[in-house]
Amino acid sequence: MAPDQYHEQGNRSGHNISSKSFQRCEGCDAHYYWCHMDDTQKYFFKCMVGNFQDKMTIPQKFVENFKGQISEVIKLEAPDGNIFNVQATKDLNKIVLGSGWGVFISFYEVKEGYFLVFRYMGASHFKVLVFDFASCCEKEVLHVLMNYGPNAQEKDIRLDQSPLSERRCQNGGSSNGGSHRRCEHCDVHFYWHHMDDRQKHFLRLMFGDFRQEISIPEKFVNNFRGRISKVMKLEAPDGNVYNIQVINDLNKIFLRSGWAAFASAYELKEHDLLVFRYIGDSHFKVLIFDPSGCEKELFHIVMNHTPNLPETGISHDQPFLKETRRHCESRDYNSRKTKKMTPLDSPSPRSAEGVKSPEDTLNSGGLRETTKPRYVLATGCNLTTAQKAEVDALVRKVRPAIPFYIKAMSKTSISGSLVICKDYAAKYLPDGDQFITLCHPHKSNIWIDNLKVITDGSRMLSVGWSCFVLHNELRESDICLFEVWKSDGDVTMVVHSLEGGHHLQGEYETH
Repeated sequence: MAPDQYHEQGNRSGHNISSKSFQRCEGCDAHYYWCHMDDTQKYFFKCMVGNFQDKMTIPQKFVENFKGQISEVIKLEAPDGNIFNVQATKDLNKIVLGSGWGVFISFYEVKEGYFLVFRYMGASHFKVLVFDFASCCEKEVLHVLMNYGPNAQEKDIRLDQSPLSERRCQNGGSSNGGSHRRCEHCDVHFYWHHMDDRQKHFLRLMFGDFRQEISIPEKFVNNFRGRISKVMKLEAPDGNVYNIQVINDLNKIFLRSGWAAFASAYELKEHDLLVFRYIGDSHFKVLIFDPSGCEKELFHIVMNHTPNLPETGISHDQPFLKETRRHCESRDYNSRKTKKMTPLDSPSPRSAEGVKSPEDTLNSGGLRETTKPRYVLATGCNLTTAQKAEVDALVRKVRPAIPFYIKAMSKTSISGSLVICKDYAAKYLPDGDQFITLCHPHKSNIWIDNLKVITDGSRMLSVGWSCFVLHNELRESDICLFEVWKSDGDVTMVVHSLEGGHHLQGEYETH
């Protein structure tokens, strides 16, 4: 299988480019990306949660903006080159992959928490990369099948026979599935020892102190045959190349000096997802996704060049540039007109949400809601002055769209299940049972749990939560801040924690 070509038009100058070297305009970026860029350079991703085994919804933003045609039957091409026909149906203005999707998921043993990255190839055809989020590496899907299933089409993959004969299960690896034979040991061996390094990817979810540094996944570092030098080149979607210093610290590989400039230039935010593809000589191409599941619309033409910034991107004629600028100027003019018509005393939607009064108020469900700091305290959780200042600082930093839920950890919360009171759940959480993702702001691991509705309308987390507690060493009397965010029907809880020392009143779970 030929390596995927990402954005081959960019320069490889190796210049370090600061975010001040050029000006970006979001309106121009989005207009160019959706209206002028080749559809075969467009990607989206989905995290496998909930009832993903039966169906998958294409991100709404992709559906609403995509120019290409998505027919009733789409083709999904797996990393091994096999193609599956999957039915696409329109349901409440969403496009859902149904019949045939379950076969694809089962065939490649896709599990909860996996990330799938889709690239459009034309004619309702998508190539798919499969990532195991626990390792942040690709699932080692065998790139030549020994026995093809009835729904898979053979692809022309040019490989010599020696690796194939060598990898026909030397350790008696088990096979599974009636329609095909896969050996996990063979898949792993072939992926790391025989596959072209230029077909290898890893991903990183932006959490914690990601603006200063990120680490390369340990599994990738431990198995990768190619050489990663002390300076790594990162090529952004707009073609600009950044030199990043590589540091070995406590047996982990970190990207440090130069990374902050990259993160700033492309305005990386928490929950953005980056996919790195190796192209040789310590050079990686990077795809950048936001929580919508779509790529961030990074403009492929730098509109204002400086003497130190080499020309990058696609060569377009002047009419296109004029049209893009005109679109941007019109957008800015309309925005200014709207602002002018808005009364000075009208609150913005963000600042007005959930505001009741300048003071703390106690609602009927036993929740104390604060208006300026956007959070909700569970009954029995009192913050010290220092903790309140820490919470306020975090609220100002994150500016959550949904108020934080703050809860003190009891013996039950630590050793068994976590209950979220019914009043908060009714306002901000799904109405019914739903699988959600739990994660820590400073770690890239995720935990999947079933958020269940219990008899009084409260919500409960159990098995996944217990794993989260154990892995992150939470203790009784710690205070947890639950940051809830939603994307395309999926729910993620980022769990921030304060160490103990709070004052408790009464029972924890009496809501």
